[in-house]
Amino acid sequence: MATTIQHRGPDDDGVEILGQVGLAHRRLSIIDLSDAGRQPMSNEDGTVWIVYNGEVYNFLELRKALREGHTFRSHTDTEVLIHLYEDEGTRMVEQLDGMFAFVIVDLKQRQVFLARDPFGIKPLFYSFDNERFVFGSEIKPLLASQEVTKEIDHDALNDYFDFQWIPAPRSIFRQVRKLPPAHIMHLDLTSWKMRLHRYWQPLHQPEDGRTLEDWSEEVEHTLKESVRRQLISDVPLGTFLSGGIDSTLVTHHAALQTKGKLKTFTIDFREQESSEAESARLVAQKLSTDAVFRTLSHDSLNYLPDLVEYYDEPFADSSMLPTSAVSRVAREEVTVVLSGDGGDELFTGYRHHDLAGRLRLLDRLPNLLTWGLFGALATLTPRDTRMHEWSQRFGLPPLYRRASLLRLPGRPVRRDIVAPEIRDDIEARSWHIEAHANDLKGLPPITQVQLYDLLFYLPNDMLVKVDRASMACSLEVRVPLLNRHLAELAFRIPESIRFQQDTQKPILRHLVAQHFGQEHAYRAKQGFSIPQKRWFTEAASNEMEANILNGAAVHDGYLSAAGIRRLFANLRRGGGRVFVDRSEELFTLFVFHTWWNRYMNT
Repeated sequence: MATTIQHRGPDDDGVEILGQVGLAHRRLSIIDLSDAGRQPMSNEDGTVWIVYNGEVYNFLELRKALREGHTFRSHTDTEVLIHLYEDEGTRMVEQLDGMFAFVIVDLKQRQVFLARDPFGIKPLFYSFDNERFVFGSEIKPLLASQEVTKEIDHDALNDYFDFQWIPAPRSIFRQVRKLPPAHIMHLDLTSWKMRLHRYWQPLHQPEDGRTLEDWSEEVEHTLKESVRRQLISDVPLGTFLSGGIDSTLVTHHAALQTKGKLKTFTIDFREQESSEAESARLVAQKLSTDAVFRTLSHDSLNYLPDLVEYYDEPFADSSMLPTSAVSRVAREEVTVVLSGDGGDELFTGYRHHDLAGRLRLLDRLPNLLTWGLFGALATLTPRDTRMHEWSQRFGLPPLYRRASLLRLPGRPVRRDIVAPEIRDDIEARSWHIEAHANDLKGLPPITQVQLYDLLFYLPNDMLVKVDRASMACSLEVRVPLLNRHLAELAFRIPESIRFQQDTQKPILRHLVAQHFGQEHAYRAKQGFSIPQKRWFTEAASNEMEANILNGAAVHDGYLSAAGIRRLFANLRRGGGRVFVDRSEELFTLFVFHTWWNRYMNT
């Protein structure tokens, strides 16, 4: 089981058998490189054991605050977690500033305690039934245990074709679940009862009476402190520098607090309209970083079959390709990087935040009116047109309409591609919104969308993408913007200041303008993604169509051959202003076809 995730920890390994409990660990050495940091690790008398993935950045402060009497054998954060558990029990998670997934076995209490960080930066999978409990950082070790089958979860498969990824707690395999972010789990080894509990969530508590400048100053102070803590490392460290607002701010504070030149890594695209490299170059020059630039082209698609295997389940965010590429480049020189992920969710950086602002006028209309008007329009327009898609969206109730801006469930891809025997009721698929409805109820519109992104999109897409792509090459990625204090601060800022129509991330742009000038701060957002439309429209060849149609997923009855033919026909016709761009759907289909061949056809 441990060997299957050797890429996550190539430096050391350990196994402990504790009666009915077996623990295994692969180590990527970051803090205290000596053998004293080896896991599984125990307390002094061997009654409490831990396996742990991640970093707790305030471990030095926590170590100083521990009760007297603990004996330390290492300088790691891992050992601090053990003794903090002895002092505080499961309440310990409330004190942790970091990214983590860990499992503690308490032999005296005969319990297993699992925890995942507040944002879901680090993954934790498990399988539980009346006879056994199996867990791991990826799905591979669970399958290797031979206790878990590859039976497909049809709900999860439909989720994948809705979103391009599979939201927690589901996985593509029916017997495998994901521990959600900000959750702890208890398993009693005697009664074999399991309990799940959420321990944190940012609250919307706006504070009036302060200006954008006031809030910007507090945000900068909090981010600077978060970066300072995350620079702690006993191995070489750098940053991802895309040239965007978030990575620019993280790199700025990292460079100012680093002795010598900071390493920065940037991926460029041969197609200039998708490139932010020039902005990254200007930031690197001003900060005098040791900058590394690489260029991606259409040939990067050749790496996709290998990359699919590291994700374990179908995952089709196309920015996994540049993320993987920049991770491989960075790993040639460093073991740890800081990234700018999280700024869009906390400080209104997405296009769908702007759209949500524009759609607030529809909220004033009765639901029956919008449903009737736009429902009729959707019925009258061809389903592969933009008019049909937007009519579907406009006809939804306000909360569902705003959530649909992220991804509209039931787009033509699943109607066409998933086999009818597997495909469920497209119109009734709103479980992901209903699961968060209580969290979102009563919030202002933009805040609703932000929190939905933070609870749903960020942990299931963005952070999965970065974790698997980076750990595939044994690179640790830290995320200074995803800090509990910063998240709580963001939701204290009134929506009128946090969000401005036509200006994404006004607070963070204000800070960038102070350090790098107005032109850099207020240029258009590019995003970290491949030129997907061009690449996959070009890739929609007769050969690709034949390969997918002759593939195992069609043969096994999970994909519709007729629907696949229609998709390729539509791609050859082209999108334009009337028809929905189908290149994203081809990428989703191609990933699933590739994944099925690698995972299920063996």
